[in-house]
Amino acid sequence: MEGKIQVKNWFRKDLKTKILSVLIAIFTWIIVSNLTNPMVSRTFNNIPVTILNEDFLDENDYTLKSAIRNYVDVTIRGRQETVEKVKIGDFLATVDYSQITSVSSRALELAELDCLVNGVVIESYTPTSIPIQLARNKVGTFEVVLENNITMKPGYVLYNTSLSQGTMQIFGEESKINSVDSIKAVLELKDLDRDTTKQVPCKVYDKAGREIPEFSKNLTVNVKVEVAKEVPISLVTRGRLAADYIETSRLINPQKVLVRGSTEAMEAVDDIKTEQVDIDTIDSNYAASVGLVVPDGLELVNSPDEITVNINIEKLVVRNIEFGSDDINILNARNDATLIYEIITDRLLLQFKGRQAEVSAIRADSLRPAVDVAGLEEGTHKLQLSINVPSQAKLLQKVYADVKISKTPEVENPPDVIEEP
Repeated sequence: MEGKIQVKNWFRKDLKTKILSVLIAIFTWIIVSNLTNPMVSRTFNNIPVTILNEDFLDENDYTLKSAIRNYVDVTIRGRQETVEKVKIGDFLATVDYSQITSVSSRALELAELDCLVNGVVIESYTPTSIPIQLARNKVGTFEVVLENNITMKPGYVLYNTSLSQGTMQIFGEESKINSVDSIKAVLELKDLDRDTTKQVPCKVYDKAGREIPEFSKNLTVNVKVEVAKEVPISLVTRGRLAADYIETSRLINPQKVLVRGSTEAMEAVDDIKTEQVDIDTIDSNYAASVGLVVPDGLELVNSPDEITVNINIEKLVVRNIEFGSDDINILNARNDATLIYEIITDRLLLQFKGRQAEVSAIRADSLRPAVDVAGLEEGTHKLQLSINVPSQAKLLQKVYADVKISKTPEVENPPDVIEEP
């Protein structure tokens, strides 16, 4: 009990002096600290900003029109020894994309900056918000238009073209997507004679016809090109028409067909033949549908498997033309007046066979009948008549004329007349 009273008396003894000593010690410590480790401020530039909820843009179909500022400048304050230990990596600066409320949002507020080093405080930082400029994203679906610039090898035709995809989707800023007018794929091929598939670059155009390069980049489509060969049809017939009949026209419809097959098969075919048509002894016009014989390895495309055949025939007629002896010319007669030439056949009959219209058009004066007496002497001669036969008619038989050749009689001189005195 007595010991407790002594301790209590010790604390009470010179209490003011003791409090003053403590205050002097604290003050001295503060002065020494400020002299040896003073409070200082320091500015750090280009502190990186971490983006939070970056997927928020895609999830809400937003896009940034330009890159945002992703750094800030920070000023801190603390004891010199502590401040000097701070590094750029000791700061945590963040901005959260989930702050965006609409496409018209123009700035994102930075979260309160934090320094991971104890003993320092952040006095200020700039900027306190980051400006942004947003656009709404959109997916547009557009038809792919194929423009062909294809030249074909002679005899071949372009049968079909097909695209690996008829439409394409383009993702981008809404205003730009709304300006898109078309997607075009231009195919360039020369002297094509076989099927082929080619990867073709696509170009995106706006409504003014200008290309939009940012959408055209890496945009391609596969184009499958199929060709066919155009070949004539050959009508196959057997037999002969009835006697005295002639074929005036032979019409088939169509006259050509398209075939497809392997490259080798198309290259080898020159025509497509019909099934055999029997025209033996027919004496009237013929009309029928006739099938086509397609070689193995080929198929008809865009063409019928039967054609219509029309064969028109006409009965030949005979026309008789008569000439008198005076109508026949004598060729190569002597011109020394020593021989007399006389055609003694009174009438000559010429028979022509042909189509009605053609034989009816023969003019008698165009036939120019004649006999050739070159080198012949006195006597009666049977000579073949030469005729200018029209090409559209046929002379049924050879025609002969009898020609008599005789000497010219000698003329006797009259007796001399003696005049009487």
